[in-house]
Amino acid sequence: MKKILQIVFLLNVLFMFSAVTHADSPITATKFYEAYLDVKMVERAHLEGVMGLEVAEFLTSPENPIDVKAAVINALSWRFDGKNNAELYAYYLALLYHVSVIELDTEFLSADEIFCIGYLTIMDDYFHPEKALPLLEEAHKLMKDSFTVSIIMALTIGQKVMDYDWCEVWRLTEEVLKNKELKQDFRPEATKMIVDYMLLYKEYCE
Repeated sequence: MKKILQIVFLLNVLFMFSAVTHADSPITATKFYEAYLDVKMVERAHLEGVMGLEVAEFLTSPENPIDVKAAVINALSWRFDGKNNAELYAYYLALLYHVSVIELDTEFLSADEIFCIGYLTIMDDYFHPEKALPLLEEAHKLMKDSFTVSIIMALTIGQKVMDYDWCEVWRLTEEVLKNKELKQDFRPEATKMIVDYMLLYKEYCE
């Protein structure tokens, strides 16, 4: 199991690349939450941009669909100098499961919660996708039939490989799009928003 604290606590952003380059990337440029603005919590997350108690409760509730949870996290957005929404959510989960945040482990969490903290981690610090990938990979093992989980993981891996292979960024997305075994638990208009941006990387495939 992956220790949450090792991945989301004390995030350090390294300024190795320009703001323009990293602002135009799979994680930061795919604003698919706009397809979910009819959901009040998505709109609230967009307006506030900070993890609060009600947002944390929404992400944890099994009654809320995984794609809407992803949209809420997407709406919380990113910031060049980093955010700490994953850390705040980790504290909420630690309180919920009656453990210290240092002891918080994925064995306490539902698949949805593992996914949410993984996606929050990459949104908080998109310079270092390797921090989020272990969590998203674990969530994917538990929800391998979910289009939502698969496409977010593809975007996160794409964030990692974009530094050396732009064609592979598109191929990761394309693989998910072509997988007919996935449960289509994502709004078509949200998928289109992602594809419209990711097609820019397809131009680099020979």
